[in-house]
Formats: sequence, structure tokens, C-alpha cells
Amino acid sequence: MKRFVLNPKYWLWPLALWAVVAILSLTWSWRELDHHARELATNEGRFVFKMVDTVRLWNAGHGGVYALVDATTKPNPYLDVPDRDIVSRSGKSLTLLNPAYMTRQLADVVLEHSGIRLHLTSLKPLNPGNKANEWESAALTSFEHGVAELSEFIVEDGRTLSRYMAPLRVKEACMNCHRKQGYKVGDVRGGLSVVFPADSFLAPLRAEKRNLAVAHLTVWLLLSALTVFFLWRLRGQMLMLEEARSQQESLVEVRTAELKEQVKERVGAEERLRLMINASGSGIYGVDFDGRCTFCNPVALRLLGYRDEREVLGQDMHELVHRPAAEDDSLPHLCRLKSYRDGQSAHDENDVFCRVDGECFPVEYRSHPIFSDGQVIGAVVTFADITARVEKHKIVWKKANYDELTDLPNRNLFYDRLDQAIAQSGRSETQVALLFIDLDGFKAVNDRFGHAAGDELLRIAAERLAESVRDSDTVARLGGDEFTIVLPQVSETSEAQVVAAKTLEQLSQPFVLGNQEVRISGSIGIALYPRDGGNGITLIKHADVAMYRAKESGRNAYRFFSDGDD
Repeated sequence: MKRFVLNPKYWLWPLALWAVVAILSLTWSWRELDHHARELATNEGRFVFKMVDTVRLWNAGHGGVYALVDATTKPNPYLDVPDRDIVSRSGKSLTLLNPAYMTRQLADVVLEHSGIRLHLTSLKPLNPGNKANEWESAALTSFEHGVAELSEFIVEDGRTLSRYMAPLRVKEACMNCHRKQGYKVGDVRGGLSVVFPADSFLAPLRAEKRNLAVAHLTVWLLLSALTVFFLWRLRGQMLMLEEARSQQESLVEVRTAELKEQVKERVGAEERLRLMINASGSGIYGVDFDGRCTFCNPVALRLLGYRDEREVLGQDMHELVHRPAAEDDSLPHLCRLKSYRDGQSAHDENDVFCRVDGECFPVEYRSHPIFSDGQVIGAVVTFADITARVEKHKIVWKKANYDELTDLPNRNLFYDRLDQAIAQSGRSETQVALLFIDLDGFKAVNDRFGHAAGDELLRIAAERLAESVRDSDTVARLGGDEFTIVLPQVSETSEAQVVAAKTLEQLSQPFVLGNQEVRISGSIGIALYPRDGGNGITLIKHADVAMYRAKESGRNAYRFFSDGDD
């Protein structure tokens, strides 16, 4: 571009381009004028054709018309119909003019008064005078192949003429004469050519073309002058800028040396920071304002299952470490986003990250925003895998809430489940049934066969109790040979009766302890919330009382608590 502007000899290229555009535009405009002239000529030829065709249809519709026989109108020797020639009452001779004969006579009149030449023709003429010339024959052939009309300009004896031709199709009114020739309605019988002077169309066209040529030349000269003026001004400005550039080069060299030194120091600082980050024992990654990764240390890559930092650079870290399966719309995820969106630090001790293979693991993370000129430009996130800590917590929690022997909820978790069932019952307006179960005969088995056999019996009994209830029910061991069953959302008392009966049946089945088979039974006390107590403590107390009533009644039975049991 610079070389083009500074060297005037290259300025001829845009001038040549404007010339090409002007020539193309002028050529297109001339073609449009020619097209318009052809349309006008075609429309006039079509008009004359339709007028003559209309007169022919009128003649055919009346079965022909009679005219006086004279020197110009003689009987048609090619018309073979009855009553072709008649004599009027006054003794005058009349002959029948069919559409073809009338068209030929009409053509002579039109030619004499308007200079328009009409020629009725056919590929199979009866009258030799209707024989088609070479152009008309080609036109008639094309009409039989679906062409609707033809029009063109020709030159004869130094004059430009417009030539138009369209087909004459057989209509129902024409069948009286043409049925003998084997024609059907719609067939091409022949054609009518119309030839007339085209000077009325072409003279204005030539003048318009001259005007367009002058206008395009004027526009080209104007654009060329503006282009040269613009390039001249631009050349002057570029020369001034070139001089200013040369003056600044020395200043740029000095400043460049200073910047190189600053860049060297910054690269050294970044390298030291990178070594510190890579040596860290925690996973560390950085994100920009849009949450896309800017760096990731080796520990973070290892914990997330990636091999190369390039796999995560530029990726949305929130989407990488939180898959839909692990996402729960909880605050920890939103808190971490605040670091680079709102400039707030975030810390969560119990979040979940996902590795590249989809496996999720618990983490503790801290997120701190990065500021530049007072604006948040990203954040740094440090995190650690706390799987061991979480597993240890689960073990401690299970020991605190589950019976080690039977793996059933212990007293602590039982109280929690009972309180939950009571709260849920209040919302759903249903009852809670509490079954207090004591194993009859357990002490005798334990004393006779030993503690190992007793423990085995308790484990089997726990399995049978768990099989007697729904997944939503809770079976717990309070201690010794005492068990409880919590039935939430009970609608009818009979539901508790069914479970109690099934439980007694299960417990009455033989227990195989090593090589020994023993039998025990159960005593069950049932208390219903809210009928038998308004809280868990009262409900347990009343279920325990009802259980003792079952023992007193002979064991292997269940009893509901009643007011008289207190």
C-alpha cells in the first residue's frame, strides 16, 4: 500500500479499474435498452396477431361470411363446402369467405394502410400462397414443440424491421373445415407472421445509448479526478509520517531496551512463582474473569486426572470440576464463582470435584480473587483431596449411629428417625406406629450355648426383622435383646398389626446356631402417635409398657397400648 501511494505511476491502476467499471455499467445499460426495445416490438407484434386472430375466430364462429364476387374477391378454389357460392334475391353473386381467405384479404388492406406485413402460413398449406419461408418453417416446427411465440429484428433493403410470429391453434369453431385434414382441437394448424418497421423503437434507443455513453464518460472523468486528488493528499501525509517515524526510531530503541529489561525481570519473577506453585503440596489453578483456566500446577493435574497442562488451559474450570451428575446447586459452587466475579474470597471444607474420567472426590478449597488496577481479573484456587478425612468421618459417624453387631441403627439414630417420622406425620396428618420388641428365651440360649451363639442369634433376628418391613421403615437395636420398629405414615391400625404378626412369625421360626437348632419367640408392644403420646419419649415409654403386657399374656404376642396400661 505504501509503495502504491508513494509512486504515482501506480495510480494508473485505479483509473483503469474505474474505466472497467464504467464500461461494464455502460454495457449492461445498453443491453437493458436493447431488451426493452425487443419487448416493445414483441408487444406490438403480439397485439396485431391477437387482433387478426380475434377476427378469424369471429369469422369461424359464424361459419364464414359471404362477400360480393368481384375482381379482388373470387371464389376460393381451396374451399370445399356446400353453398360456397350463392346468388342473392337481387341476382348478385356471393362467395363464402372462410377465416384463411379473409385473413389474406385483410393482410393486403393492412399492408396498404399501415405498412405492416401479415403472412398466413402452414407446414401443410392447401393454398400454395400460404407456403412458409425458411424462418417461418423453423418457427412452426418450434411451436409444435411447445414454443409460445418468436420475435426478432431483421434488416431488409437497408431497413430494420421487427418480425413476430405465433401459432394458430385449431378451435372447436374451426373443426367444420379442418376435421377432414385430421386435426384435433388444440393442434397447431399454422401460424401468422407479422413484419413491421422498427424505426419507431430504435431511433430513441440510439439517442439514449449516446446519452448513456456521455454520462458514463463524465462519471469516469470525475471519479478519476477525485482518485488522483485523494492519492496526492494521502501521499503528502505519508511522507510527513515517514519523516516523523524516522525521528521516533531513536526514542523507540531506547524505550525498547528498557522494556526488555523489565520483561526479563518479570519473566524471572514469574519463573520463581511457577517453581513455588509447582512445589506446593496442594492443587492450585488460576482462572480469568470468565472462569477459564490460566495455569494449573502438577498436583492439581494429578488430582483431576490430566497429564498435561495444555488439556485444561482455556477451559471453563467450573464445568470441568463440577459435572451435572455431581452438581447440586449448592452454595459452595456459587461461593467459588464469587472470587472472580465479585472479588470475594471463598472457603469450603466439604465440596466435590470430578476427575476427567467422571470419578468424583471430596475436596476442601480456598479461592482468592486477583486484582489489577482495582479490577478483578481472575482468581487463584487451592484445593486438597480430603477423601481419607471423609472416610474417617463416615466410620466415626457409623460407629456412633449403628449397632456394631447387627448393623442396625442404634439408640442414637433410632431417636433421630423417630423424631423425623413424628414431624412428617404432623405434616401429612397420618400416624406413626412404634413397635417395641423383646426376644423371649434369648437369655436361656445365651446362657446355654454361650455369647457367640447369642450374638449369632441376634444377627439372624435382626435380618428377619429387616425383612418384615418396608424400605421406608426403621428397624433399630436399643441394646441386649431389645429391638424397635418405626412405621411412618400409618393410615390404619391394621397396618401395624400386619407388621407385628409378620414379625412374630419370623421370630418363631427355628434358628440354626452352628450344629444346634433353637427356638425363641417375641413380645411386641405397639404405641401410636399421636393417640398414645405427643412425643418420642412418651411413645417409647408406652410401647415398652404394652410390650410387658404382651409378655404377661403368655409371650409370642403383641399388644397395643391403652390408657388403662399406665
